Amino acid sequence: MAFLFRAAALCAAVMGLAACASLPRERGDSETRDLIASRRPLPPNWSPLSLEPRPPIPTEALEVEQAVQLAFFYNPQIREQFARLGIGRADLEDARRIANPSLGYVRLAPSAGDSRQVTRSLTFGLTELLLLPVRKRLASGELERIESDVANSALSLATAVEIAWFEAVSAQQVAAMRSLVARAAEGSAKLAQRYFDAGNISALQLAQEQAAATEARIDAVTADTAALRARHALAGLVGLRAEQGWIIPTELPAPKKDAYAPETLTTLALSSRLDLKSAQQVVALREQALGASRRWRWLGGVEVGYEREREFDGARTRGPVASLALPIFNQGQGAIGRADAALVQARADLDATVLSVQNDVRLGWESLTVNRKIAERWRDDLVPNRETIVAQTQARVNFMLVGVFELLLAKQQSYDAYQAYLESVRDYWVARANLRGTVGGRLPDDGTVTEPTLGVQVVLPAEAVGMSDPVSSPRASAPDPHAGHRMPDQASMADPHAGHQTSGQAPMVNPHAGHQMSGMPMSDPPAREPVTERSPPAVEMPKPEPQAHDHQPAMAAPAESDPTAPAPMSPDEPLVEDPESDSHQPHSHGDRP
Repeated sequence: MAFLFRAAALCAAVMGLAACASLPRERGDSETRDLIASRRPLPPNWSPLSLEPRPPIPTEALEVEQAVQLAFFYNPQIREQFARLGIGRADLEDARRIANPSLGYVRLAPSAGDSRQVTRSLTFGLTELLLLPVRKRLASGELERIESDVANSALSLATAVEIAWFEAVSAQQVAAMRSLVARAAEGSAKLAQRYFDAGNISALQLAQEQAAATEARIDAVTADTAALRARHALAGLVGLRAEQGWIIPTELPAPKKDAYAPETLTTLALSSRLDLKSAQQVVALREQALGASRRWRWLGGVEVGYEREREFDGARTRGPVASLALPIFNQGQGAIGRADAALVQARADLDATVLSVQNDVRLGWESLTVNRKIAERWRDDLVPNRETIVAQTQARVNFMLVGVFELLLAKQQSYDAYQAYLESVRDYWVARANLRGTVGGRLPDDGTVTEPTLGVQVVLPAEAVGMSDPVSSPRASAPDPHAGHRMPDQASMADPHAGHQTSGQAPMVNPHAGHQMSGMPMSDPPAREPVTERSPPAVEMPKPEPQAHDHQPAMAAPAESDPTAPAPMSPDEPLVEDPESDSHQPHSHGDRP
């Protein structure tokens, strides 16, 4: 018996001394870095828990990979996640050590006399020594699970930074486009003011141009605000201040031609997803815990030690002591039940994670494919069609077949189409970043060369894109929304109302040549562009846009049953309208003086 206790004490001493060696401080950190580096590039010499040295903020445009690497250095969430490794490492340290021995001292004195009874004892728990291998294995597995969780959190942060970067670049690109549109609209409004001052357009057309310029400026301010919000969101994820002097590119690349099947991505995700790996590790740990609970269910508290006692009469006694808890009332039923329930829960969580990975990969692939097709449709069909509509509407305005309002509407729809194209490109790259995060690693076509998106010149004239002043050179502005509205000739410039007759003068030779005011001769109007000969009376000609001083209203077709009705007017005959009237209704023959 004495030999047994001495052997147990010696074994405990040897294992206790061996457990005194501490774990290396980098335990867990290096493994986590390796997990991240196997799935995306990491900054060189990166130490997540060290604040120095940090890389300087680049002065050139910050690319998406640079933004992710800066986030690994500057974002406080990285340090917070890596601090969890320290907790797991501390738990492993405790699991590798047994409890400290207990030193006992008892001193008893009788009510009479000077003799004393002194008892000294040294004991330690044998249960922890027996369970030491199991505890170390479970604690080490828990640290590995924390490594997977921390690495997965870092990859999730990288995905969030990518999404914020794409949204910030897209918002900045839209803001730049809206700013150019606003400046072009303001230049067009100033040009319209000149035409109005010269008497070539009406007050209605001037108001339309000015309203369009105001709306364009409001859209530009709204886009600037959205770009500022996106910049702040990106700054918060990277770990920088938004007002610091870092910049981002001015445009997004065009979508890629994706050439991989969803089945390939699903297989890649099932082998790369760290949250799936963490769930698998949890199941393995719960299985080990259940096995240990069943194996050691009969083991209660066991303590061994050594005791030395001096009696009242001075006699000394010494020898080993031991205590053992008898498993009579508690046989580990609760521990086994908890371990079994935890295993069922872990397996259910693993199954849910596998199902989520499969569905998320399929949904991410579908979203990426749909967004790429939408972006291509905007680029190849809708944006060119909108530009064709603008060009055709401009030509009809030049020939006074439609008004400037239709041209402004066509231009606004063209700008909206280009903005929708930019937003569809943004949605594609956001969907791609989400798919990369869903897969848990690199996509098969990462690193391939991409093309730039369509430039803003597709919806703005070259002068507007180059920011020339359309007012300083009105005839060089293209397209000119007021083309076809001729300036008055030199003879009529002195009188802005030339061509509009006043009362008190002789009537026109041909009373059916126009809508004259009473008793006024009509001066020759400015020369006009030739117009197409009218169709038969049964077909209505499109009505021109109302003009303030230079209009050519359509004449009502004479009734065929009226033999005295005059013949239709020649297109070359001048027409005169009431300058004070906004409606251009032809007068009846009974209104002639």
